[in-house]
Amino acid sequence: MLFEINILTIIVMAALGGICAYLANQNIAVFHDGLRPLYPQYLDGVMDRKTLFATSFALSFGLVIGFGIPTSIAGKIIITHTIMLACDIIGTLFSDDRNGKWISTGVGALFGVALLFGMQVLMNIFTILPIDFTGDLGLVGSLIIVSFSVFPAIAVAYQAGVVKGGIVLVLTMVVKQLTVLFGSFTINSVNVQINADGMALLFAIISMVFVATRYNKKSDVGAVDAFAVFGKNIERIKKNMLVLAISGGIVALATTLLLIAEGPASLTLTAEGQYFEAAMVSLGRTLGFIPLVMTTAIISGVYSPAGTKAVHVPAILFINMGILGMVGSFFVGALIMIIEVLLLGFIAAGMDKFPGMKDLGDNARTAMSKVLDIALLVGGMLAANAIAPTIGYIWVIGLFFLNQVSKKPLASMAIGPIGAITMGLIVNILHLIGLFPIV
Repeated sequence: MLFEINILTIIVMAALGGICAYLANQNIAVFHDGLRPLYPQYLDGVMDRKTLFATSFALSFGLVIGFGIPTSIAGKIIITHTIMLACDIIGTLFSDDRNGKWISTGVGALFGVALLFGMQVLMNIFTILPIDFTGDLGLVGSLIIVSFSVFPAIAVAYQAGVVKGGIVLVLTMVVKQLTVLFGSFTINSVNVQINADGMALLFAIISMVFVATRYNKKSDVGAVDAFAVFGKNIERIKKNMLVLAISGGIVALATTLLLIAEGPASLTLTAEGQYFEAAMVSLGRTLGFIPLVMTTAIISGVYSPAGTKAVHVPAILFINMGILGMVGSFFVGALIMIIEVLLLGFIAAGMDKFPGMKDLGDNARTAMSKVLDIALLVGGMLAANAIAPTIGYIWVIGLFFLNQVSKKPLASMAIGPIGAITMGLIVNILHLIGLFPIV
């Protein structure tokens, strides 16, 4: 793994696991966006704690096992889903009384530390196998940055039609090509190299937001704000602003320490040291998640331990800046969380006036998901083929279609990482029985 195991990282992972479990247990914040809207039923007494836990487990366990852990192993940084979804489960497992509060916090902290050591142990085991395939796992995410600049064009196509989406796609390609040709120059003997993928993504995101602000179905004059009735929920979130700020600071600090990454794309770029590009990808995901996180928070009175994910953006840029970077990351993360909570009512009202922005969030998430599905699948195929040129492609393609017909399919974007990792284990088994000689 890319992170170091020392006193600081152990404390940070314990703090991250502890606070995420605490927030879930005290009904303040959960990471799974689908779990958040169920909390009003629990808070109103319609749903009991056992049902809440069972629902949390059903929603999150498969993602932790089938997506979080394989993606973390492949990228060598723990993806946030692995720890935060698990802590949703831990928090809801215990009652939200005085004892349950501290028990869940302690278990969450222990899980964070166990995850820190466990991921490193897994990587160490892989490296001592007869055929070390860990180097090839980097290919799993090799196509993400190239393909990720496509998602804004797809989002525009969903929102404003395929023609406008096609225009954004073509212009994105033009911007990238122009950056490749003219993005390298010298200023006062200093060579400046502008990243073409980063510029293409930046242009595409700006285009996506521009289209969304112009593509609005105006609501009737005098209509009642859709979110006005949820004022009590907003106030409930604001009452927990301090602990949410601490959570935002810890999440940001963990990101700066390379312990966690907010998504597969930013994980891959961060692992490769492309921090600006990773921050841009994280910003793009934040734009997509603002409407979802805000609306589910407003209707439930329950927020997210990572907020809209905006805390990750500056945190990535603070990497390798030493103690000042770590301190700055924590305080900026906390400040961002405070600003998000304070703006909750304003943003909710803005979504009423500019419904196109809410549609943008829905469309952007759908587009990102589809792009990542393909990028990780093809990346997984490339990695599996690098590990086993004779059978790698067959294995991943077969897994993909078997998953499609399964009664309980895994998330599509998990198939690439799972296929590559299992291919590595398979070739080691084949080698032990003499069917896969080392060339």
